[in-house]
Amino acid sequence: MTAYQQLLARCRGKTVYVQTHNFPDPDALASGFGLCAWFEQQGFSPVLCYDGQLDKRACKKMVEQFHIQAAPVSQLPELTENDFLICVDTQKKAGNITLLPHEIDACIDHHPTFSPAFYQYEDLRKTGSCASIVADYFDKAGLTPSGNVASALLYGIKIDTRNFTRGVTELDIQMFQFLNRVCDGDSLRRVSSNTLSFTDLKAYSSAIESLQVYGLVGFAEIDFPCSDDLIAMISDFFLSLAEIELSVVFSRREDGIKISIRSESEAVHAGNWASRALAGYGTGGGHPYMAGGVIPPENISLLGQYPDETIRNLFLQALPAVGGGAFAR
Repeated sequence: MTAYQQLLARCRGKTVYVQTHNFPDPDALASGFGLCAWFEQQGFSPVLCYDGQLDKRACKKMVEQFHIQAAPVSQLPELTENDFLICVDTQKKAGNITLLPHEIDACIDHHPTFSPAFYQYEDLRKTGSCASIVADYFDKAGLTPSGNVASALLYGIKIDTRNFTRGVTELDIQMFQFLNRVCDGDSLRRVSSNTLSFTDLKAYSSAIESLQVYGLVGFAEIDFPCSDDLIAMISDFFLSLAEIELSVVFSRREDGIKISIRSESEAVHAGNWASRALAGYGTGGGHPYMAGGVIPPENISLLGQYPDETIRNLFLQALPAVGGGAFAR
């Protein structure tokens, strides 16, 4: 029995819920949308859900252009033993998903595992995009996604791999070829254009004004609450500077201080760096080149009178010995 057949067998006779991480980005939204479409072709009536908001302009355009239906978890009925809950583009203990009063039954994700959890079914692969894993389900099952689904998955792959320049694996390339044959090029172009808003520009301005560079490490704070995706975009943006190989960008919100970490150095694994830096203060983890972290509201007082300075020092002190001197001088 293949992996996808095992998943189908566990879902038979149940209502399938597919939950993305909170404040989903294009890869998470595309993965959830694609997985639901795959289940629909297998005779299910799945429900796509998330917590937080679809506050990234690109995601709002995806919903409109690809006709994506997704419900906030607050609108879900109480899940029972007759339901099957799958998380995509995240893991149970990742710290970026609201845990419902129902066990997460399955997990499909491309991030490294820092806190293992038990699932009835799991598909954890090292790829540039979770959307590539979902596309592979169509390919392995001999199914053809619709033009909208293929376009959404392809967009998710392009965004998470930064147009195939970051963390690309053989599966990402194969799924690009698979999806490109059936995607709607016009829809994909419309979603890809005009994805910045005036508020986004204000966030870029705030981060640039606060930017401090220590050796090859750039630190910036956005002085108003921002979505995960926008913080990540700005962290990516700073890597375009010749002087920066590592970037740390953060924003204080009601749910704590959200941090985005990026690395272009083989000597610094972004996920491990984030995990070390935030130990005792919050949670962090991710890929070798991109990671995230959060310091919950109840721990912010631990940062002292100057939280931004403390965060900077935590990350500088957590740099690996092989790179500490070179990066932080």
